[in-house]
Amino acid sequence: MAKRILTLCLALVIGIAFAMPAGAAVKSIKVGGDLTIRGIYRDNLDFIGTDIDKNQAWAMTATRIWVGAELTDNVSAVIRLINEKDWGNSIIQTAAGAAGIVGLPLNTSQSVDIDLAYIKMKDLFFPGFTATLGRQEILLGKGFVVGNANGLAAAATANTAIRAADLTTRKAFDAWKLDLEAGTVPLTFTLFDAKILEENASVWQTQLGLAPLFTGIDANLMGLNVAYKLDNATIEGYVLDLNARKANVDIFTYGLRVDHNVLAMPGFNYNLEAALQNGDLTAAISQNAWAGNADISYTFQNPMQPKIGGSWFYATGNKAGGTKNEGWLNLFADNLGDRVGRLTLASAAQNVISLPFLGMNNSIPKVYASIKPAEKHALSLAYFPASTVVVKPGTTSNVIGWELDFGYSYQYTEDVSFGLCVDFAEAGKMLKQAIGAGFDSNATQVIGSVAVSF
Repeated sequence: MAKRILTLCLALVIGIAFAMPAGAAVKSIKVGGDLTIRGIYRDNLDFIGTDIDKNQAWAMTATRIWVGAELTDNVSAVIRLINEKDWGNSIIQTAAGAAGIVGLPLNTSQSVDIDLAYIKMKDLFFPGFTATLGRQEILLGKGFVVGNANGLAAAATANTAIRAADLTTRKAFDAWKLDLEAGTVPLTFTLFDAKILEENASVWQTQLGLAPLFTGIDANLMGLNVAYKLDNATIEGYVLDLNARKANVDIFTYGLRVDHNVLAMPGFNYNLEAALQNGDLTAAISQNAWAGNADISYTFQNPMQPKIGGSWFYATGNKAGGTKNEGWLNLFADNLGDRVGRLTLASAAQNVISLPFLGMNNSIPKVYASIKPAEKHALSLAYFPASTVVVKPGTTSNVIGWELDFGYSYQYTEDVSFGLCVDFAEAGKMLKQAIGAGFDSNATQVIGSVAVSF
């Protein structure tokens, strides 16, 4: 019923907006974009010393071009095109005998797709009310729960044209979003409804001769976010509903975030966020889980801006059996590599053996530091000393291992930057016991990049 009411409200908003008198022609048009070229070296992502992922090296390019049209002072439209391509790979296919997705175009890496396509109407009926309709990015807070549309159904929605799926910049949702800014207090209400899966997807795939990926499932993510923002602090609360009624899925997520720069101690910041989940995972299994992240940092007040900090990410796990799932579901999280490690995320995106790492059933501490030794140079270091799983996956150990991430960036000009990251991970006893023969504990990645925006 709630979904029908929200859809009816959206239809009324669109209908009334289009019933208004037509405005003037296009007021202005802006064109821009960005181009990122990466050289990637990865070794032993699945921690199996004899596997095919030993000593992988390749280059990739991510290209985005956007056009923004301002129709009036309050109405604008944005379209952004995207192409992500591994160098030399104009044909993407699986190895002989390997399981693949039947029917995908062979030239996937050459495709240019629509990344963003939305209409934005400010002060639609009264000051402070904004409607954004179409394919758009939705980021709640720092992306702890919502920020990347590829989070939940990565196998179905991620860009399969590139080997490093964790580096994709495709994050947008097909959604409508309403923002209301209170006039007297710094309070913003955001209501949105994003389409995750379309019920008739399997029908269209069958007509195209493809194997149905989702049969009869219609899934939406609805949410309400309330943000109170001051000059030195932000307090946000949200409630989300991921529902796929025909699959008996109806999961609610309730969260709270506090981000505070302490004025009495300049440079000291803490960011705390926690969320609860309940509802129905299936017709027979209820959902009851929680996750949280605590981050505390201090930036010294001098020209090189040295910064030190620590954080802890925790997400509950589930014990086998029973009618209650206590494992946190990582829905549509963004910036997950910052919480679990860049190399861990890369491993999880590419290898089934590492899927328990992907923001679920985790306890991951982190210490980090950064410094700007010169005006255009920046160095960073992050150490994940003792990553574990909360509930052991049938092994005698819960130790995932440790990871060390090093980063360097150089701002060559205002529009051009260079970057380098060097990451190293050593897997713990959990993976050693799971893999057995052929286990190799070390994994490495080195990524150099050059990026230009215009």
